[in-house]
Amino acid sequence: MAFGRNLMVLALLIFALGAYGVVMGALTLRWPRADATVTSAELLRQTTTSRGMDGRSFEDGWNSFHVLYQYRVGDRDYVAGGVEPYDFGMQNSAGAAKMRERHPVGSQAKVAYDPANPAVSYLEPGPSSFALILSGIGAFMFLIGWWVRTKAAQGIGTMNEEGATERIAKAQRDGDPLL
Repeated sequence: MAFGRNLMVLALLIFALGAYGVVMGALTLRWPRADATVTSAELLRQTTTSRGMDGRSFEDGWNSFHVLYQYRVGDRDYVAGGVEPYDFGMQNSAGAAKMRERHPVGSQAKVAYDPANPAVSYLEPGPSSFALILSGIGAFMFLIGWWVRTKAAQGIGTMNEEGATERIAKAQRDGDPLL
């Protein structure tokens, strides 16, 4: 039962972080928009080379999108580079490649900016894909932890209790088909 409880606590922490990102990202959908011009858009491809158990080397890679855009709010100009709100520094590799296609240098875009601080803006407002994934993983882990606790409460997993070895030996002698 302790394992299930610990899994549920860890899951709640992961879910809470993801849910925070989802809620805060969703709030950016209500922010006002400003016309922006993309001044820099780079799709960076990072790679690492590793060796497998058989000694062969293989390359693993992922994309990240770095952008700068210029926009005007009132009588003041701003330059920012926010892509997705509350992505916790993580970016979807396939999504980064699509963003590069959607936002080439010189293109126009509508950015969402914080009305309390117009220097904070995002090219793609709304919940980030990483925050949504964190929420999903946390919810899934919580359900697994709950399932483990219910099974433990039903007596499954009592292998280490006193007398368990004797009960198993007796069940094997009697030909219990569940063992």
